[in-house]
Amino acid sequence: MAYTGMDLTQGNLLKNLVRLSLPIMFSNFLQTFYNLTDAFWLGKLGETAQHAVSVAGLAFPLIFFLSSFGFGFVIAGTSLIAQYKGANRIEKMKEVVGQFVLIMIGFTTLFIFIGLFFINDILRILQTPDVIFNLAKQYITIILFGMVFMFIFLSYQSFSHGLGDTISPMKIQIISVAINLILDPFMIFGISFFPRLETIGAAYATLFSRFIAAVIAIIFLFRKTPYIIPTLPDIKPAKEMLKRILNISIPASLAQSMTSFGFIILQGFVNSFGTVVMSAYAINNRIIGFFMMPAMGISNGLASIIGQNIGAQKIHRAEKSVKVAVILVLAIMLTGCLLVFLFGGSITKFFINDPDVICVGKRMFKVTPVAAFLFSILFVFIGVFNGSGHTKPVMLLNIGRLWLIRIPMVYILSGSVLSIPFVQKSFLQPLFHALSVPLSTFPYESLWWSMIVSNVVSSFIAYLIYKKGRWKKPKTSG
Repeated sequence: MAYTGMDLTQGNLLKNLVRLSLPIMFSNFLQTFYNLTDAFWLGKLGETAQHAVSVAGLAFPLIFFLSSFGFGFVIAGTSLIAQYKGANRIEKMKEVVGQFVLIMIGFTTLFIFIGLFFINDILRILQTPDVIFNLAKQYITIILFGMVFMFIFLSYQSFSHGLGDTISPMKIQIISVAINLILDPFMIFGISFFPRLETIGAAYATLFSRFIAAVIAIIFLFRKTPYIIPTLPDIKPAKEMLKRILNISIPASLAQSMTSFGFIILQGFVNSFGTVVMSAYAINNRIIGFFMMPAMGISNGLASIIGQNIGAQKIHRAEKSVKVAVILVLAIMLTGCLLVFLFGGSITKFFINDPDVICVGKRMFKVTPVAAFLFSILFVFIGVFNGSGHTKPVMLLNIGRLWLIRIPMVYILSGSVLSIPFVQKSFLQPLFHALSVPLSTFPYESLWWSMIVSNVVSSFIAYLIYKKGRWKKPKTSG
């Protein structure tokens, strides 16, 4: 039987990594294009542009938090499918897919319940300005339903990546983004027979395009990979396989959820400075996310290579692939980050032609590209750990990077920590005051500088964990 995908246990490593990564990069670019397209058109709404872009920016970390629990299962899918393919155990791949059906049914039900019943409380915790509170609630509610369809697509994508097929998910992304691209201006501005829905129109365009992606993903699963379609016994709860999936997915989910919750805390900090800083920060998230696409693509491609070679017990080949990935990531990221560093002001103006927002954007893009370059190194090691199914290091790195370094530094460098009564009376007060002086004029810039420090420390720790070599043990025994 001819199997979809690539045999990553043989052939030129650089060639395999590039062939895997390019479609993933393009797919990630297309995913980011959802948000870039929304930000672009919403930024053209005239007097309400700031509110519209702020709502879209506010929704990003919140949706990421609510959906992060599902991303852990996606990582488990790629890792287990890759390792079972490397070991040539087709029956186990069917079992993985079957258990995913059960998991996704339970997860999506819980996901919608939490999102809909706690949306008001979440928005208040985020210090959402009253002027955009109701609009943000409507926008996020619609996006929530779209995320259910996105999980279906992501599950298919994870299986395909594990098999070494990154082309099929890319094709689906192209179709989905094209639909969103066409619908956005029509539904935002009310072109032709469409009603003028403004911010809500962008949400509905995203919902419909993600629904189409889910439908095509199901069709592709049956047509392109019939050999991993589970039978009825595969869909019944299987204790050992569920345990393997949860052992990989729970740390990965905690890593994603705690990271995204941390970004919600940071978003609350951003919101306290008003819509100018909110708009600049929203643009930064999208632009830096865009230029991080190569590192993310290579990391995901590397995960497939690591998984298949560990499954085939070709550890030396897996180690060699890491070296190739590091060189490739740094070479690509240097160019992208340099462009953002040099033309940050023009990039900000492209989205919102507001003098105040452009001023914040110019200073912001002198720092965040450096942080992104450093973060790309960490991405490579994350690909290694995810591909091998050893997701606990990823959990520790992500939680530590954000909660132990970045968030505390934001509040220290901005001077916000000085308002805490305990700090005011402690011996730390003079030290924290001295650290906050350099950014006293623009305290929100603590967001950018804390990124650099946290990324340097976490990348170094990731390297030390990698050198210990525990990731070389497969997660598919039994």
